[in-house]
This record gives sequence, structure tokens and C-alpha cells, in this order.
Amino acid sequence: MAAGGYLNRLAILLSGEHPTLPFSEVCAVMRAEGIAYRVFAKHDQLLLIDAGGGATEALRERSAYAMEGGRLLAQSQASIEEFRRACKEMDWGLIKGRTFGAKAKRVRRHCEHIDTQELQSIVGEEATREGDAKVDLMAPEVWIRSVITDAGIFTYAIDFASDRHSFSSRKPKTRPYFHPGVLEPKIARAFVNLCGVRRGDTFVDPFCGTGGFLIEAATMGIYAFGMDVDRRMVIGAGKNLKHYNLDADIVLGDAMALPVSKADGIASDPPYGRGTTTLGQDVREVISGFMESAFDALKAGGRVCTASPTELRPAELATSAGFRVVEEHSMRVHKSLTRLIIVVEK
Repeated sequence: MAAGGYLNRLAILLSGEHPTLPFSEVCAVMRAEGIAYRVFAKHDQLLLIDAGGGATEALRERSAYAMEGGRLLAQSQASIEEFRRACKEMDWGLIKGRTFGAKAKRVRRHCEHIDTQELQSIVGEEATREGDAKVDLMAPEVWIRSVITDAGIFTYAIDFASDRHSFSSRKPKTRPYFHPGVLEPKIARAFVNLCGVRRGDTFVDPFCGTGGFLIEAATMGIYAFGMDVDRRMVIGAGKNLKHYNLDADIVLGDAMALPVSKADGIASDPPYGRGTTTLGQDVREVISGFMESAFDALKAGGRVCTASPTELRPAELATSAGFRVVEEHSMRVHKSLTRLIIVVEK
């Protein structure tokens, strides 16, 4: 975790699409942007961090799995009485002279005895005691969110919300060139974030396929370089980048002989299933060769985020190539395939 001073405590509502990736992605964004942070608490789909300036802006612009968040105002046990007490003790100075609205959300099925509508009413009652704060449920200046999760009720001012529509607008089937088995934009964005690159850095995808990772990197202002051994993919990826008015350098080439050096980060989804090609080579050998080439292509401290079937033991291959394994995430695709997502550092 980054060192330095912390300016505020943030509550971040995470997507429930994966048990571990959303948490790791938030930390990766903080690290990539050089923002001082410390994890204060981690609950079901809710992360509390102490963070330096620029944290909410970075998450708004970059994160796939941080749904929304902002400055933590109060927390209480999972009871109406305790919640009301916490609201009475809360500093409502941030809405003084402003309009506000209250929202409440239950994570999964936690604490079903608590009515979310009642939480919203309590926030409204206590906040208006300030005298000059007014409720506006259409377009308030401040939204106040209360989240019921496994550890109680947490209330924060919404400082950012991710643009979910932007990911939907980039779904693989909406692109000019489509190929089955392509990762969805949100998971592609998470891979790019997990390898630790930021605006102006050099990002490499050695198995670029239809260009999904390149699209996400270029969208964030990162220089993107892609390769593939299949000429159709190189041409198709170029069409897809152009469709979004994005730029990237894409070449025909072998991931086991990367023509780059001093890359800041690498993320890729190597071929290992139906519809993908390794030109007749053994998949494990391809991934092993890719890891060795990636080690040479990266700057010191650079990271790789990649995925492979669990049985290929990708962490072993990365370690053999000289990398240090930072984290691993399991993702079940279907009953006969479980991906192991790894992040490794040079």
C-alpha cells in the first residue's frame, strides 16, 4: 500500500460480479495513480479506505468494478435505533445551504429486517435539522447513500459513480469485428488496471485478438501496443479501435518474441480454448515463452496481468521466468473451465 498522508476516509461500493477482483482493482488504481491509501476495512461489496487527494476522480475515470463511493459520514450496527443515533451525531455541514437526496441499498440479502425506505426517511429527517438544507429527489447537489452490508450500515456522500453505460456501449458484439470467446469490457478494463499502467504509459497486449484490452487502455489515455499471430485478428482489432476513434499500434507477431522493451505494463488473455489458435504449439509452452519474453520487455517493477486455465499452473510458469507473484484470482467460466487470473511483478 502506498505511503504518505491521507486526506479522507472513503466508502466504495463494489460490484458483486466477482468476490476478489473489485477490491484488487481499487488498490491497483490507487497504486497506478500514485495516490496514498490505506485499507481501513473490507466488507461484503463495501471497501473503506483512507486515501489522498484525487482518489474519487481516479476511480470515476478508471474503475470497472467500483460502482460508486465518497466520503464516509457515519456507520452503525444493523438496527434502526443505532442508525438513527449515528445520524443524529453526524456532521451535516457538507449539505448546509444545499439540496440533497437520500438513497439506501441492501447488499445481497443482509439484514432483511431493516427497511431501506425507513433509512432514507431518517436521513431526510436528521439532515433537514440543519435548517437550510432542502430535499430534492430529482437533481440534488448532494446524494447521501446508506448501504446495508454484512458489518452494519454505512453512510456516505456520493462523490463519484462509474459510467456503466460506457461499458455496455463497448460490448464485443457491437464492434465491427467480432470473434467468440472475447472478454467483456469490464473484465478487460480490470486486467489493464491490475497491471498498473496510467495515462502516458506504454501498455502491451501480446495476444490482442479483437483488441478489447487495447480499447480499454486507449480509452484511459494509455499508449497501447498490440500483437497477434493471426493476421485476421490484427486487421479486425484495427477496425475495432477505429470504430471508437482510438489509436493503438497493432502488429503481426509472436508473443514469445516481443519487439518492445521498457513497457510499463502487460495484460493479456492468451489462447487456450476453442476458436483460438496457437499455430499448433502446446498451450503451456506458449504461455511459458510469453512469460519469459514479457520479463525481458518490462521495466523493473512492471506488472503482468494474465489468465490461463488452472491446470496450466500459470503462477509456476511466471515464477520460472523470474516474476514475483503478487496476487491470484479464480474465475469459473463453466463447469469444465476455471481461469486463474494472476498478477506478477518484475
